Amino acid sequence: MASFVGTNKEFRRYIGPRLRNLVQQFTKNHKAEISACEHCGSKENLESAHVHGRDRNDIIDLVLKEYTRNGLATVDIAVFEELFKVEHQPLEKAILILCKSCHKKYDSTTQKSVSVTEVDNQSPVTENNESYLPITLEPSDPDLFKQKLLLTKQATIETFYSDGGIESTSWNASRFSASSSVFGNLRSRPEFRSGNWQAKGIIKAHVKVTNNA
Repeated sequence: MASFVGTNKEFRRYIGPRLRNLVQQFTKNHKAEISACEHCGSKENLESAHVHGRDRNDIIDLVLKEYTRNGLATVDIAVFEELFKVEHQPLEKAILILCKSCHKKYDSTTQKSVSVTEVDNQSPVTENNESYLPITLEPSDPDLFKQKLLLTKQATIETFYSDGGIESTSWNASRFSASSSVFGNLRSRPEFRSGNWQAKGIIKAHVKVTNNA
């Protein structure tokens, strides 16, 4: 089996491009599942992006730490790739599905300064000095989600944490109306407000409409 011997910087330079392709491969199904940009809702030119604090280089350094002595890493590349995949699980912990434009914007900013318009046109735009929690819907189309929520008045909110934990809670949407904003309503929850979700270690929320039957 092929092995690598060198510094972390050299590893990122020579093996990094291969890992970029590897990420695209094992996130392909996840991207199809989400099927929309998690920032703007676009369904075009979707790409897999690493969550800030869990980017490719962060994970490379984390895995190589166990194989590094005196500044040099010595590791079997096949073994590294398997550990690299494991560190991406669950994918929601490390990966965001973004359109090309939002991916570029996300990568060019710090997590605390990103500014993106909500998917729901009735939702407010985040201020330039605030960050927002990525929220995905099921159904993924915001209009269809809203239609179904108006019928059932019930949804399940899955909250994903940076330590890999997932918390599931019920959303009683009995007061939700046709004029209500899906994203505005969700982001008004105390735990999802800017500053609070970061402090709690929350990295993402997934909301699924549930049946009353």
